[in-house]
Amino acid sequence: MRKDLVWVTTQLMLMVALLFAPGWLPLSALAPFRGVGLTLAWLGMILAGWASLYSRAGKSFTPMPSPRDNAILQTTGPYRRMRHPVYSSLLLWAFGVALAPGTIGHLLLAAAHLLFFNAIAAYEERALTRKFSGYPE
Repeated sequence: MRKDLVWVTTQLMLMVALLFAPGWLPLSALAPFRGVGLTLAWLGMILAGWASLYSRAGKSFTPMPSPRDNAILQTTGPYRRMRHPVYSSLLLWAFGVALAPGTIGHLLLAAAHLLFFNAIAAYEERALTRKFSGYPE
């Protein structure tokens, strides 16, 4: 449980850092893509909300990467198409938020999100494999 809290706290800190980062070294070439970035950020939030609500309906939702004791393996809806729809959606949000201001600092923070979500997904995969023997399929 303590590891889970570290993961969630780190995720929140990365998200806050991205939202409130100063505009270090703007890249003028990215200025035309501001609207694309905002659209990606909104799409990421909508998809994350959908995936979260979908897993909540199955009583499996938790912000922690380890599955709940009474969780069931989600294999329908957004979970039918991808293994980690919430992480993927939040990554889409992060790159959208980074593209909107188009600065090197924001892009570096988005890259940190990519590394983070890759690591937390691997951690969660191990936990899900222990809990659900059919998970790897």
